[in-house]
Amino acid sequence: MMEEKKLTNRQIQAINTKNRIYQVAIHLLEKKGYENITIGEICNNAGVSVGSFYNYFESKNDILAEIYKRADDYFRDEVAQYLTSSHTLDQIIEYFGYYAKYNEAVGIDTMRQLYNAANNKMFVKKGRYMQTLLQEVIKKGQDKNEIAKDMTVENISEYLFIAARGLIYDWCLHDGQKNLPDAMNKFMKRFVYIFKG
Repeated sequence: MMEEKKLTNRQIQAINTKNRIYQVAIHLLEKKGYENITIGEICNNAGVSVGSFYNYFESKNDILAEIYKRADDYFRDEVAQYLTSSHTLDQIIEYFGYYAKYNEAVGIDTMRQLYNAANNKMFVKKGRYMQTLLQEVIKKGQDKNEIAKDMTVENISEYLFIAARGLIYDWCLHDGQKNLPDAMNKFMKRFVYIFKG
């Protein structure tokens, strides 16, 4: 049995400092917009030096990348184990329910910043865990003949993400007036059946 390593006080302090910088940056991003904040301002508000910022992030863009990293961590640590429906199409609906909840938790103001063409290269970056998990679900569905095989796993995953991001973009345009998880659930219940095997 593998023994868990206990974090040192220094490691805990480093994690806390990185989290504080991240949280302050997100707060400023929501309040002022990505283009209107500086690293100096983030550091002032977080109570750390600019040098400390660069210990954890290479640039202001890394704050946005951290949002995506945390989303992947959430899908790895929280979501993967709960995709338990017996039918693949239902698992895909569950998956996008979690995706909507995560986006809603990130917040409308942050999501508006992410849905900016200059900031969203991570949406389409290949190999992210979030994509990998969905592709595994789709592949198992194809193996069980529950998902059509006339498209590749990657193409189906791409179609699903395009549709889900469109719904989230619409949610942003309407100032988050609708319940995003409910809207995603209704949408996906109709949309996924185009991939039925």
